[in-house]
Amino acid sequence: MKFIFSLIIILFLSSANISAADTKELKFDNEKINEFIKNNKLNDTIPKKEKEFDISKYRGLIYLAIAILIGIFSRGGFTGFDEEEGRIKKKKSKDNNRSRIDEFIEKSNKKNIDKEREDEFSYDEEDRDSEMQEKANDDFLSEVYSGELKIKIEEKIIDNNPYYAVMAIGDITWYFEEDFFNSIKKENDQVKFTIYAFDVTEEETDKEKDIALQCLTDSFKDENNLLSSARNMEVKVGYAYDIWTPMFFFPKSIVVPPYRGERKIKFVLSATKINAKFEQGKTVRKKDLYLSTETIFYLNFQEPGYLEEDQYEDEVNEKIVQLGLAVAYSEKKINQRGVEAIKTWINQKVIWKHYFAENTEEENENKIKYSFLLNNTYELLKNKKLSLSEIVKELNYKSNISKRYDAMNLLLNIAGSDDRLSVEEDKLLNKTARALELDMDRFQQMKTSTIANIDTIDDNVEENEDTIFNFSADMTNEEKCKKLRLEYTRWNRQTNNSNEKIRNQAKKMVELTASLRKKYNC
Repeated sequence: MKFIFSLIIILFLSSANISAADTKELKFDNEKINEFIKNNKLNDTIPKKEKEFDISKYRGLIYLAIAILIGIFSRGGFTGFDEEEGRIKKKKSKDNNRSRIDEFIEKSNKKNIDKEREDEFSYDEEDRDSEMQEKANDDFLSEVYSGELKIKIEEKIIDNNPYYAVMAIGDITWYFEEDFFNSIKKENDQVKFTIYAFDVTEEETDKEKDIALQCLTDSFKDENNLLSSARNMEVKVGYAYDIWTPMFFFPKSIVVPPYRGERKIKFVLSATKINAKFEQGKTVRKKDLYLSTETIFYLNFQEPGYLEEDQYEDEVNEKIVQLGLAVAYSEKKINQRGVEAIKTWINQKVIWKHYFAENTEEENENKIKYSFLLNNTYELLKNKKLSLSEIVKELNYKSNISKRYDAMNLLLNIAGSDDRLSVEEDKLLNKTARALELDMDRFQQMKTSTIANIDTIDDNVEENEDTIFNFSADMTNEEKCKKLRLEYTRWNRQTNNSNEKIRNQAKKMVELTASLRKKYNC
């Protein structure tokens, strides 16, 4: 373009030179000259001369020709110019995506360049905004330039339950060698993908302190009880995730670090041969590994870690027993069947735990300790000196969510042990579930199972109708109607249950939900 523009300028200047030359030669009046020639009869006397070539008149054109020749030889002719122009366009096309990204980042970061700090207390907020902007930029770049396989962790809600999702994007075979494809082909194009999690909070001070997270849930553990998940997938050349896509899900409740507080968790995804073995989250044989990629997830964990649970175990068990006895005494008289349910729980969780270790001394000590605990708690209840709020506070701090659901399951068994759910029991169960910070929908499902297996529910009092379905004081009629529709559907399915006891109870609950729906104009 610069060359063409130069030619236009030269042409313009050349035209200007020619015009100037003509004007200079014709500065006399034409009429006067003709009259002078006629009067002096110069037309007859002046011999005709052959036209002479006046090079000065073509001076501008000569300059133009010289400039064109210089341009041709210096740039390799117009063909060379076209090729250069094509290369420029091709480069622009190739870098178009990169330019769009740079423009996005420039605009996004511009807000933070000249941002003034009004006082020292604004620093943390500015740093947080900067980190969020940087993360947004990284996410944008990851989606545009997916490249090799990458992973990240996101929180998801599935069927009202919280999960950690392992998200993936990029070309699975980006760094695969030719030998890998030969090996994969022998296994019917199948590759095993395995994910492990490690606590690396202390990694900066001690590389050996990478701790593999543990798990006791069958679907999410390996043979050594380490948190993990695996799946086989078909893989061929160029197989990729074009957008962020979930590969694995872990229930939030089972992702437990060794200690409470701010933890740095590293998730490692490995692609291996189908029969590859793992030890402490790493492949036993390096030749079985096709690729490995990882991501860091920061977890603010406010429950005791699994390495801290042992130090709190005895205290937690004692608090659960006291809470259980409070439910058994909720009607101001002791429910003996409820007490038997508590003793069974103590045997399973405490006494029999040491049975196979043949530690009879510790077993006897526990029997004495818990016998005294039951008697002492009963006296405190009769004298109204047992603080349930303090018990719940201790449980929330010293137990994880799984242990608290275990405690609630015991309380429901105690309440239903006499085949009857009283108003007092129901109120205490609802209040305790909220205080233990349980998911209320899950708690209601647990209570439904208990109700289905008992004979009598105290529904003759209007107040108790609401407590059965765990209505809170701040719930609107619309929220109550939504819950009643759910309960009606749940119980209506049980009206054809093969168990006569459950079938009869389901019919009663359907009638109760129908009555309450009418009450709240559902």
